[in-house]
Amino acid sequence: MNFKKIALVAAGAALVIAVLLVSSLRSASGGSAMGGMSMAPGEAMQGEKSMTGMQMQGMAPLAPGADGTRATADGLTLELDATTPSAGQPETWTLRVLDAEGRSVTSFERDQTKLMHLIVVRDDFTGYQHLHPVLKPDGDFVVPVTLGQPGRYRVIADFTTLGKRYPLGVDISVPGKVKRVPLPAPSSMSSVDGYSVMSAHGALKVDREEQLTFAVMRSGRPVTDLQPYLGTYGHLVALRKPDLAYSHIHPVADDRRAGTITFDAEFPTAGTYRLFLQFRAEGAVHTAPFTVEVE
Repeated sequence: MNFKKIALVAAGAALVIAVLLVSSLRSASGGSAMGGMSMAPGEAMQGEKSMTGMQMQGMAPLAPGADGTRATADGLTLELDATTPSAGQPETWTLRVLDAEGRSVTSFERDQTKLMHLIVVRDDFTGYQHLHPVLKPDGDFVVPVTLGQPGRYRVIADFTTLGKRYPLGVDISVPGKVKRVPLPAPSSMSSVDGYSVMSAHGALKVDREEQLTFAVMRSGRPVTDLQPYLGTYGHLVALRKPDLAYSHIHPVADDRRAGTITFDAEFPTAGTYRLFLQFRAEGAVHTAPFTVEVE
């Protein structure tokens, strides 16, 4: 085996990724590349500030107190009808949004083509699912769900009504022996379904607009045929450790020729976050997770 040749090929692929990311960063930021292409190291203290600071252009404003950590915010309550789930068994869930008088809300506005985005994730950030419940005339949303492993899960319904976004969350437990998975260390590379995804950004700081660019590669080459997903070429969710506070971040730029997608985000507190990037290629949706530290 020619190890020297393998090393040269790997180095060449890394150089291609770096060039693509710098080019995309310059394009998205109007000519100046972001400093650095690595995750910001270092553990920071967890703050008390809400994730509601992380909202992007083109999105309705967040309702006060709505960050996915509670079922009620700004007069609306998320209600989940679900039997005690069994690991690996398909279930049908019914969700509804109630106003302060206990009446079902029936009018919703679309965000990224959907009336509701439902995020389901175990409290160790595994088992991530992004689902889209269907609205019935009576205001109930229904969705099929399968929870793969025992443990405690956060269920976050992200919807827009009356001009405001409401990420509301409830917890549900799957009985059985729980095998927790340690959170991976920060890394600028994630691999999923044969794709390699590299992230590029500077040191992430609290209360500052940050630009996050992701380059999608396959076999060392940029994926130039990303397909639309929910009206864009990428979908990004951020969850904060340890409370699973949530933010749904919209992309601000993409370069299909380079296989890159760029997002703007503002992190309201220092600490550890788990990012879930979704993109569509070859007719399937792929999810690439990243761990980042915010100073």
